[in-house]
Amino acid sequence: MVQFILWFGLLLMQTVGKASAKDREMPVLETEDLSALRGTSLHRHLAAKRRAWAEQALDLIEGQATAFSLSLLPGGRTRLHVDADMIAIDPVSFRVMMDDLAALYQEPQSNRTGGARFFDWLDSMSVEAEHNRQRERDRLWWQEKLADLPPAPLLPLRPDGRARRKNRRLATRLSCAQRHALENAARALRVTPTTLLLGLFAIALGRATQCDRFRLNLPIFWRAPAVGNEDQLVGEFSNLLIVAIDLHTVDTAGALCQELQTQIFELLAHSAYPGVNVMRDLSRRRGDLEVSPVVFSSGLSSTVGELFSERVRRVFGKLNWVTSQGPQVTLDVQVAVVDGGLLINWDVRIDAVARDWVIDLFNSYSRLLRKVSDQPDLLSASLSRLSDEFQLAGRSGDLVSRSASDAEKMVVHLMKRLCGDRSVIEADTDIATIMAENELADFRGFINRYIPSCALSEEDFRTHNTPRRIAELMRRRTNEISELIAGAFLKSVCSDARTGDAEIQDQRRLPTHFGDGTPYRTKRS
Repeated sequence: MVQFILWFGLLLMQTVGKASAKDREMPVLETEDLSALRGTSLHRHLAAKRRAWAEQALDLIEGQATAFSLSLLPGGRTRLHVDADMIAIDPVSFRVMMDDLAALYQEPQSNRTGGARFFDWLDSMSVEAEHNRQRERDRLWWQEKLADLPPAPLLPLRPDGRARRKNRRLATRLSCAQRHALENAARALRVTPTTLLLGLFAIALGRATQCDRFRLNLPIFWRAPAVGNEDQLVGEFSNLLIVAIDLHTVDTAGALCQELQTQIFELLAHSAYPGVNVMRDLSRRRGDLEVSPVVFSSGLSSTVGELFSERVRRVFGKLNWVTSQGPQVTLDVQVAVVDGGLLINWDVRIDAVARDWVIDLFNSYSRLLRKVSDQPDLLSASLSRLSDEFQLAGRSGDLVSRSASDAEKMVVHLMKRLCGDRSVIEADTDIATIMAENELADFRGFINRYIPSCALSEEDFRTHNTPRRIAELMRRRTNEISELIAGAFLKSVCSDARTGDAEIQDQRRLPTHFGDGTPYRTKRS
């Protein structure tokens, strides 16, 4: 125990200095003696500690980017808990940090300081002329692409989106043989394993959300050569590729993966302009905060190998549990090599998304990966057959329908009034195919008059092309106020407020009063 604490102090003096050139208070090693606990009591305490650490927020303003705790267990065993804020330390840097910890534990007197630091790399990149030229070139390239970027995937929200933030981890492992089978399948398609797993995830997500066109964020962790020791630095080097998914344009999973590989190569060639900046530009263009609720993070690069080095596994033992979370991210999908097999790890904002839906999606994706590893020829099967055979919609699709929000029901109701009997309008109907421009203008004017914070524009109907997507946009912009107003609206104009199946009277006209004759504006206030 004393040896561990002495090692930890020396370790931090050397490792933390790699992240910042500024002197600051060192992190503290918290120790907790649980050696007297046994059985269920011990497991419950460790589970509670895991939950607390998963949801804690480090004080970055005061320089607290990491936290460490050592639990002393019965029989002389220990468990090391590590928390690193991903705003300051990207996943590859976390791997570097853990390898530094293991190396210094083995050789406490070794000197691992010296050389450039992360902020030296940042300074060097900011003045590098060729990098700045590429950045401007890529910025202009992205300006031409923004109009065609699809919306974020529409996830079924929990009824109360204001609940306290709560994360849940879903994880499974594929065997070494299954991992190699998937790698061989990717090689046969001439795509990377990352692209294969991304494509299969896009298929599962598309069926579960009943959306064929959406975007996903794919983080990359390449470190441009600038100071000579980039691979040894600890910092935030990550960038985002904004990947457009369109399931309409392909017939098979293999074709989708090949299309995605071509797109990813093109995105990498224009990645000098950061993905975060692309999202900001997209928000400005569309007049709304564009978010990235789904992130697909891959650690399958041939240069990375296992999630942790052999030295880390030898010194600290087997990885027991891992979770991550990011701002505005509802679902963080991670794939990595662990112990020769494949770890599928999902971190979910369970307070924000329907619990049963995301569990069904996780099970569908896991099942699909295992089936493709056993039968790679399934990549040549049609997308519909693939989805039906492995039940990628099933309960998930039903749940999306059952959990329709009041805002969604109101949007469908109003559009039915405008279109009359000529069209069938449902939550996933393409608005542009059934509504004329003047009808859309009437609908937009009605919503903006009675819920001004929605601020719907013509552009919104091009990027959010179904009633469900328009309703979700309204909810995001109004912080759920539109949901409350929609509930009152439905109670007033529908005989069945929960399903919205009432006979619609006075077609082609939008109502101006609630059922009791009170004007909407007065009722809302």
